[in-house]
Amino acid sequence: MDEKNRFDTLDLKSRISQSIEEMGFEIMTPVQQKVIPPALEGRDILATAQTGTGKTAAYGIPILQSGIRSLVLAPTRELALQVQSDLDRMCNGSTPSVCLIGGAPFRDQKRALKRQPESNIVATPGRLCDHIDQGTVHLDDIGIFVLDEADEMLSMGFSDDLNRITRVMPRERQTLLLAATMPKAVEKLAKNALHDPVEVSVGGGRSKVADTVDQSVLIMPKKNRSQAIERLLIRYDPEACIVFCKTRNRTEELAKELSNMGAEPLHGGYQQKHRDNVMRRFREGQSNLLVATDVAARGLDVEAVDLVIQDDMPQNSEVYVHRVGRTGRAGRHGKSILLVSKGVSRRIGMLKKVAGHLDKEPVPTASEAEELQTLRLVEDMLENRPSKLAKSTFKAALETDLSVEDIALAAIELLVHDTDEGQPKKGSSTALALAVGKKDRIRPKDLVGAICNDGGLDGNMIGRIDVLDKISVIEVPSSEIDRLVTNLSKSKFRGRWLKPRHADDWEFSFR
Repeated sequence: MDEKNRFDTLDLKSRISQSIEEMGFEIMTPVQQKVIPPALEGRDILATAQTGTGKTAAYGIPILQSGIRSLVLAPTRELALQVQSDLDRMCNGSTPSVCLIGGAPFRDQKRALKRQPESNIVATPGRLCDHIDQGTVHLDDIGIFVLDEADEMLSMGFSDDLNRITRVMPRERQTLLLAATMPKAVEKLAKNALHDPVEVSVGGGRSKVADTVDQSVLIMPKKNRSQAIERLLIRYDPEACIVFCKTRNRTEELAKELSNMGAEPLHGGYQQKHRDNVMRRFREGQSNLLVATDVAARGLDVEAVDLVIQDDMPQNSEVYVHRVGRTGRAGRHGKSILLVSKGVSRRIGMLKKVAGHLDKEPVPTASEAEELQTLRLVEDMLENRPSKLAKSTFKAALETDLSVEDIALAAIELLVHDTDEGQPKKGSSTALALAVGKKDRIRPKDLVGAICNDGGLDGNMIGRIDVLDKISVIEVPSSEIDRLVTNLSKSKFRGRWLKPRHADDWEFSFR
């Protein structure tokens, strides 16, 4: 261990040192080693480093140590929220920041800026320009300006917004520009925004996949993809997995097909609150299977992700790197599987420079999946201690005409049947609230009927139901909630509108 690369050699403020120690920070990553010291001295920084290398702490620690009001720009809402959360954790909440992102209520952001006018700002370019237009934010005292994933911001068409934001800030400031790649557009931006920068490059000029990720390719027709992905999930039994799709429609379609495995879709078409809740559940381990578009990848930083599956060929090698970069983070081991059709398999060659070695993934078969499921079911049985109710049920069953074998097979069939029928699993369900309750003389079977007939949901996918005086709350698959809200918005019960809405934080009564 190189002692000079330890965080405790940086002479940081005590609250920052304590916070990052609690976060498990001990040895600086290469990008942190190269960025933090000159940044603490006030130098401009131009850094090229792939995703998952610790860039947020590389600029976050100097910001918090300096106490200077700062602005951090990020390309996506998810990344901006993640950066704000990381900054808050690194100082244990002692240095406030306001997050300005699209999809969140403008009025709430305006109030936050008014309450904390001197706070740091983490923002996406578009929403920050909205606040500039409305005169609700002032940037004339920004002392540190960070452009995180500048290459992605430019590729998303934020060039004009970045130029506009830069013009309303003081010329005398410290600027840090970080990117995974350094195309000419980023070089031009750096030339205009930076003054005599310290140039840092980690992992070479071209972004590459981390050595901690095993990569493979599976040639599979599109019509068989969903089944193949389900069997891959059975094969690897991941702690957490992200499946990437190109389009929103495919994301929703695949998540629905994998709903029996607890899949939740995530893309930019959902309301911000819904996206936040999906990401919170995934980060906290309440759900472990996310089907997402590439935009969603930018903000996801979950160390538990040990499997990434790509439902299609990425648009280019950089998209591939960013997808795979969701696993194998912080030194952990990860696995990435790319599914492609035979007709486009020749394009795999374009990935070799960034991927290195790509193995051929064996085709998952039905017999393999069944064998693995059987072994895991037996393992669960061996680890499971029968409860008092289980023992009394078994004793009662023995008093019937059933043999011990019949009882065991019936119990296993019930267990397997529950899994196969798509019952909501832990972490895959959410709560749907309807504006009818006991005062409307509604019963659980009435709610089931409305959800099945008007909502179009299979009755087997409905979980717990709480009926209160004026509302009812029903447990449904997270992947179906938005469709149910839409379908039930025009439905009535005895003349009363159902007024469906999300109730993600609802805690059901014990049943």
